[in-house]
Amino acid sequence: MAHKSKERIPEIELLRAIAFIGVVFQHAVAHYGYLPGVQLADGTLLALLVILSKFAVPVFIFITGMVLFYNYDGELVYRSFLSKRLKDIGIPFLIWSLFYMVLNHAVPGAVFGEILAAAERLVTGKSSYHLWYVFMMIQFYLLFPLFRRIVVKGAGRLRPGTRPYAVAAAGAAYLGLMPLIGIISGMFTKLDIPVFTPLFTTYADRNVLYYLFYFLLGAAAGMNVPYWQRWVRRGQGVYWPVFIGMSAYFFYYLVQGFQKDDGIQISFGGVALLQPLMVIYLTSSIFVLYRVATALKAGAHPIVLRVLTGVGMLSYGAYLMHAGVLRLAYIVEGSLFAGSGAAVRTLAAAVLCLAMCCMFTWALARLPIGKWLVGVQIAPRTRRASKASGKSGAAM
Repeated sequence: MAHKSKERIPEIELLRAIAFIGVVFQHAVAHYGYLPGVQLADGTLLALLVILSKFAVPVFIFITGMVLFYNYDGELVYRSFLSKRLKDIGIPFLIWSLFYMVLNHAVPGAVFGEILAAAERLVTGKSSYHLWYVFMMIQFYLLFPLFRRIVVKGAGRLRPGTRPYAVAAAGAAYLGLMPLIGIISGMFTKLDIPVFTPLFTTYADRNVLYYLFYFLLGAAAGMNVPYWQRWVRRGQGVYWPVFIGMSAYFFYYLVQGFQKDDGIQISFGGVALLQPLMVIYLTSSIFVLYRVATALKAGAHPIVLRVLTGVGMLSYGAYLMHAGVLRLAYIVEGSLFAGSGAAVRTLAAAVLCLAMCCMFTWALARLPIGKWLVGVQIAPRTRRASKASGKSGAAM
């Protein structure tokens, strides 16, 4: 039985676009923030940029959970579901993973051990710093039927009024998990179980378990979209103060850490995703960004909406290529803003990268093999026009 498509949630593409923009700015900061000679003023601005873009990965995970549980609320044919996801997500991931392996000069020799290590890098996203996220998301797709069964059965046993408390309890359990990650890693190191031990040690940063709450929050939203949207509107008096207050806290925490005994040293290492306070901050940021997306949907200029919707549609392919495109952006930016401060150069490189990623993804998506390269296919305008006229004629 083929899966029947449902009406799209308009703010989702806007949310995707905002999340991708956040990713690009984070990675641009990671380059310019550690260049020699970065001044305190630039470091302070970059710290603010880091804090305000931390939402990116949790928002992407939330979107995945929301869209999956919204679209698949009936019968799920696992084989066709997985086949579609492997084609749309898995194949572009492997192609770009191979691209980065070549780009980063990690091509193996003819020795079996090197080939095996290269295959492991290829599959797990180790060939580039940003591909860990895709490897983690593929785990969500593989395990989706299991998560769906547990969530749907659990929700069915609860009265509608108590379900938000169940989500809150899941959040509390997730908070409690964060301090245990190191202990769990040590336990699995001793057990030395093939496949499972690496997931909790070497690849703990991309273990689906450690990001599950954001997916479950998305599931709760996708199972009842109108209720979620009301929740977002009515809860502003709670999540906005949390978001603003914790943004200020993390900003102060980073900036005060710049002062060392031997002078100013710019560092952004204190805001890792997998820590309790960051979980609270990131959860509040999901609510904030969803509210921003709905506000944009309701009141933004049509051109802004069209641009952001386009960025959202192209975001997966753009994400896959952005680490490589950033290198090109650094070269272009260097020729234009070499004498400027790190903050200006970061902003310039990020904007250049965003524009080039969208342009390159759009161009690749128009190729016959675009789906395999960037996960989306854009038909030529003439073909779209003929399809549209055919549909309108059939409907008369």
